[in-house]
Amino acid sequence: MGRQYCPKCSKAKSTCICQWLQVQTNQIPVLILQHTDEIKKALGTARLVELGLQRAKVISNTSFIKNECYGALKFFKATNPILLYSQEMANSPFHIELDLSSELPLPDLQLSRFDSVILLDGTWRNTREILHKNEWLHTLPTIALKNVGASHYLIRKAAQKNTLATIEAVSKLLAVLDENFDQDAFLKPFYRMIEAQIAKMGEAVYQRNYQ
Repeated sequence: MGRQYCPKCSKAKSTCICQWLQVQTNQIPVLILQHTDEIKKALGTARLVELGLQRAKVISNTSFIKNECYGALKFFKATNPILLYSQEMANSPFHIELDLSSELPLPDLQLSRFDSVILLDGTWRNTREILHKNEWLHTLPTIALKNVGASHYLIRKAAQKNTLATIEAVSKLLAVLDENFDQDAFLKPFYRMIEAQIAKMGEAVYQRNYQ
């Protein structure tokens, strides 16, 4: 008998995280444009975002039709998104950086015009491919998170330092934008998934490969 998967979270039954899900009623809708390479990854976190937020959608492809993406946002009554990305693009009409280490107040006047967030889910190479194939993304305003701290994605080797998992990036942004957002409850399934995988591989293997 092959490995069995949970039909809801798509994780193996042995690492199913559904029991820890606490759906958040987020004010800011989230649309995740997921590279198709991520669909095959058992430990991807985009699906956890979709399950953990009342207003979230994942679309998987490499080329995304603008009208379809805006249609997904319109379902959540959102029409004016901002793209979460690490750097400003040449044609971006607006760019802001949120320093998470700063105690300065959020620039409300700059962010109040946006009613939703778009993220790209994939490796650095994957996201560059998505940007290359979807010129309309270059015309979106962009927002970057600075001084985000270390990722808790302990069983992934990131190509760049302080690279967050998709669910961590969503969590940090919503924690700033949505005062009612429960960050701990949202991330609990993610933490439990990591713990289960480390337990499954054994401490020796974890230390040898990820420490």
